[in-house]
This record gives sequence, C-alpha cells and structure tokens, in this order.
Amino acid sequence: MADQIQSYKLVCSGGLNSNENHLELSDKLSGVATRLVNYEPSLYGGYRRIEGYEVLGGIDAAVGGANSEGKVLGVFIYQNEQYGNPYIIAARKDVGANTYSFWKFLDNVGWQQITTGLTLSHTISTRSVNKVRAVTFNLGQQSFIAFADGVNNGILFDGVNWAFINPSATGQSFADSGGAQAIAAPSLVEFFNNALWFSGDEAFPTKVAVSVAKDPSDFATTAASVPAGSPSKNLAQQFDAPFRIVQIKPFRSDLYIFGTNAIQKAEQGDSLYDTVDITKNVGCISRDSVVEIGGDILFLAPDGFRPVAGTSRIGDVELESVSKSIQVLLTTLIDRQTEDNISAVVIRNKSQVRFFVGDPTVDVQNSFGIIGGLYDREGQIQWAYGELIGIRASCCTSGYIGTQERILHGDFDGKVYEQEKGTSFNNSNILSVYETPYLDFGDTEQRKIVRKLNTFIRAEGPVELFLTLSYNWGDNATLTPSTYSQASEGGQIEYAGLNIDYGAANVLYGGNSKPIMTTDVQGSGFSVSATFVTIGQSEPFSIQGLVFEFSTAGRR
Repeated sequence: MADQIQSYKLVCSGGLNSNENHLELSDKLSGVATRLVNYEPSLYGGYRRIEGYEVLGGIDAAVGGANSEGKVLGVFIYQNEQYGNPYIIAARKDVGANTYSFWKFLDNVGWQQITTGLTLSHTISTRSVNKVRAVTFNLGQQSFIAFADGVNNGILFDGVNWAFINPSATGQSFADSGGAQAIAAPSLVEFFNNALWFSGDEAFPTKVAVSVAKDPSDFATTAASVPAGSPSKNLAQQFDAPFRIVQIKPFRSDLYIFGTNAIQKAEQGDSLYDTVDITKNVGCISRDSVVEIGGDILFLAPDGFRPVAGTSRIGDVELESVSKSIQVLLTTLIDRQTEDNISAVVIRNKSQVRFFVGDPTVDVQNSFGIIGGLYDREGQIQWAYGELIGIRASCCTSGYIGTQERILHGDFDGKVYEQEKGTSFNNSNILSVYETPYLDFGDTEQRKIVRKLNTFIRAEGPVELFLTLSYNWGDNATLTPSTYSQASEGGQIEYAGLNIDYGAANVLYGGNSKPIMTTDVQGSGFSVSATFVTIGQSEPFSIQGLVFEFSTAGRR
C-alpha cells in the first residue's frame, strides 16, 4: 500500500522574527521568516525581493566630479514650483579646501554647481560638517528650503537668493543678548506652524530657536522689540529643553523635542511656546532615525523602534516598542549606531521605511540596514521587517518629482544613488535569503518524509531559486539533502498559439502564468526548514507561500 501523502500549507506573512523559539513559530507563526535578507513585505502578499539601485547620472557621476572630495554630506529634493520644476540638490566638500558646495542635478544635464554667494565652511574650531540637513516648505506662493549643518549659520534659499540667517540679529529679550544661541551653528531644522525652527547647536545643545510666523528670516522680533499696545502674537522665540536635544520633529498639531532619555512637545500659548513632558523614561538615540510614516512618527530608542502615536485621550501618547520580533537584529543596529551614522528614508507608495548604517570602513556589499513595512493582518495594521545588505548610505531622502517618487541615498564614494531602479545594486548582484522556521507540521514526535515542495511565486521575470532543506532543528547528525534549483519563466503567457514574454518587457499582467514551482525533494525528520537563496540580477519576485507534501514514518 502506497504511503498516504499529506500536505502542510504556509502563507508568507509577518516578516522577520528572530526572537521567538521555533516551537512557538511552528505552532502559531509559521509564515514568518527566521532570516529575511533583501526582501520587503509585498503589497500583494508574501515577501518580495527588493529592486536595485543605480548611480544618478551614470556610473562615474560623482557629485562635483574632480572639484569635490569625501562623502555626500546631504541629498535633498527641492520642491520649487515657482521657479521651475523640482530638482535634486546634494552637498559635498570642496577638494583641497575647508569649504563645501551645493550641487544641482538635472536628469538630462548632470551635476551643476550652485552659485550661492556664501562661504560654507566645512570645519570650524574642532567641528566638521558630518551631515547637512534641510527642510522644504511653502509660504503662500513662495517655496523655500532651509539648511543646517552644525558648523555654519542657518541657511535659507527662496529659489533665487541664498542667505545666512544672522545670529546677531536675534532679539534683545534672549538670555544671550544679540546672540548666537540656537542659530549660530544649528544641525537641526524643521518648519512648523508657519515658522522656521533651528536646534542642535553644540555650543547651546538645549536651545530651540523659532522664527516669526510667516517670516523664516526673522528671528529678531520679540516681545521686547514690539511697541507697547502692539499685537504680540507670532513672535520670535528661544527656549530651553531640560536635556540635550537629539532631534525636533513636527507631528499633527505639536512639535516633538527628542532627547536621549526624554521627550517633550512644544505647544503654542497666547504668544509663545511652552513645553510639555511626554516621557522622562525613553528617548531617541539616533537623529536621523526619526521619520513620519503611516500617520505616525517612528524613532530608534535604546530598546528598539518606538512610535509616537496619538490616542483618543487628549494629550496622551503611546510609546510601545513595535520591533520586538527583530530584537536580535536591532541589537546589531544599536551596537553599530552613533548619533549621526543612521539614515532613514520613507517610501510612501509602499508604506515602508529603510534604515541604513553608514560606515565607511565597511564594504558596500557588507553594509547593513533594516527594512520595515506596514501591512494589514486580519484588520490590524502591523509592522513587518527584514534585513538589508548591500546599501551603504551617508545620507538619504525621498520625495516626488512630478508624479514619480524618487528614493535617493548618498554614499562615501561621493555619488548619489537612486533606489527602486533596475535589477542590480549598481551593476553588482543582489543577494536574497528567505528562511522558514523549523516546522513540525503539528506534531513534534512524528517523523515526516518530505516528498515535494510547492513554492507559490509571483515572478516579474525569469528567476532561479536555490532551495535547501534542513531537518531536526538543524541537528548536525541529520543528513541534509543537496541544493535544489527552482526556476520560473516569469510573466510568460500563451495566447492564441503565441508565446508572449511580458516579463522581458518588464510588464506584469496578472503574474506569471505558472504561479507554482514544484520540486521533488528528499529527507526526513521531526521538523524541516526551507531556505531560498538567489544571487543575481533578475527582476523582482514575491514568494507568497509554500505547500509541503509528506508522508509519515515512525513515532519516537
């Protein structure tokens, strides 16, 4: 009598989970991954291998060319509708000089130096420019971008004119009369309530400076400078947080002020802002980890990623960690982070954020990051994560130019790269790894003989997966079969006798015609784990689920 064949179905969902034990995962969370490299939670379900990236302007197009040196200090998308279409700006040190310059990129022209009329020092005293940060905003019909670099005065550009914001023009009512305080050398800049905000000056690490509303160049008009009886609202202001400020970030009707161990928010009173405690028990350890995504703010705390989520109770917030499933991976991230070496970029059309560790001592192919995406699980919005390998970012940004979302990162080689482009990492192969938990098929004491593995895939072009199976929770004494090859033709479909390769045209209509790859396999054990590896330059694909076909042997 032939062995009775049974099946076990797994639906890929939940992303990377490196914390739970395999018994728990097999019982309740079989669809998660115990390793997930260069995959993203797919909008169509399953795990999708990420797209590639390409250097902006061509393989040798470093920002500034022979006129510049060192890493990209900042990259930005300037939304200037008044004076032309949006364009990309990058900052990089001038070769052989103690200055840096801004450069503009146009798709059909390349990098062009921007004449600012300003001398942008790269180093002052013991400080050098490590990152340039910026905020873009509109006031009426006017588009602005403001910069902060931690060395120079705040910088303001209105599409035509460049200017330093003079710290000596701050109002007489400030403690440092006539003074520097928060805007002499700010490293942080935001726009909130129609005012420009600066902070992060290492000489005044607790200070925040706020401009006059609707006048981002006016930090001088204060209560002391307004004649008696005149309106006193919307004045310039400086105030202190009770801690060294790591980051400032607008969210809904408040501006949040992050320290390493505390968070406050600024609320506007009749004329000036007051600060209110959010928490004195947790804070942000990395400046550029603070991002707005999915109607919330996410930041890196000492114990992982935390949101600042408004609740139904006025003034209350939720600060629960949303990254417990990847604590092992986060430990690596936290161990490697400094306050400024983490960069984060939001991909809005995917509800996704990518965190990168920028380390010039690590080769690009070994550079490390984390990818997080929101997905709907039975009506509940949850986070799913994976590991990124092969993207090394000194800075990054995203935004729209026309209707196209552009995702950009600068590197330590002086080049700017565009993500979500092509099928390679700048002509290098993309490595991807998906590993399932050890699965006992509902019975830890029953030996299973695995006969077939059916892989459900949504291929966007031809792809070959290399499959290995491991048995008995990785016991070295258990025989591990050879590696199997699973190949998909991608988006091919036969219609009216004609074989039309949609995948070759980079067009996908309804997915590949054969969404299942079936492989005869060997091996037996009380549990089994499947690992899929690709390395190459194929079109993206999504692994959506697995069906194991097996028979049973003796019990132990």
